[in-house]
Amino acid sequence: FYNHNNKKAWMTSLIFEEYPSSISLEFFEPNMTSFVQPCDAGIICCFKALYHRNFCSHAIDLDAAGECKIYKISLLEAMTLAKKSWDTVSTETIKHCWDHTKIQPDDSNMSSFPAHVDPIAWNLVCQYAAGIISLQTAESSLLAQLGDCYLHTDWEPVLNAVMESEDDDSALDIVSTFYTATSSHTSLKICIPA
Repeated sequence: FYNHNNKKAWMTSLIFEEYPSSISLEFFEPNMTSFVQPCDAGIICCFKALYHRNFCSHAIDLDAAGECKIYKISLLEAMTLAKKSWDTVSTETIKHCWDHTKIQPDDSNMSSFPAHVDPIAWNLVCQYAAGIISLQTAESSLLAQLGDCYLHTDWEPVLNAVMESEDDDSALDIVSTFYTATSSHTSLKICIPA
């Protein structure tokens, strides 16, 4: 740990020249702020606005109570207002601000379920088994639902088994058997049950 100062707590050229060699200064391009400081994308602004609203509300309450110094606030009160303000910032606001920076992958078309237990994906397979949709429609719908998690080789066994079944009822039984077998496993591989 390295600490150095002078009597008046000013930064002098002598102190600046003696900075530790383990510290390097990096200058960022002007458009890098959102990548280096994603909270600047709106989270801090939202927090400040909520804090100002809570502070004004506090001042109005003091004025209504007949206090003279309505803007005087203790450190504890300021920290309480800050906590209340931060707790009011919604997760949707934080997510939206992080999405706005574009430093996270876009997951708008991704399912919230793992691919092998996604109920919408299995409903599409059931529709294919019942003859409601074609194989091509089922595959394109699975791709749209699962996004990057869709692998044709994972879903091929169940789709082929449905294709080889004798009728719609046996095809639906096959889908049910596959679903039961795969939902009890954590891997994404859909295997033919024994």
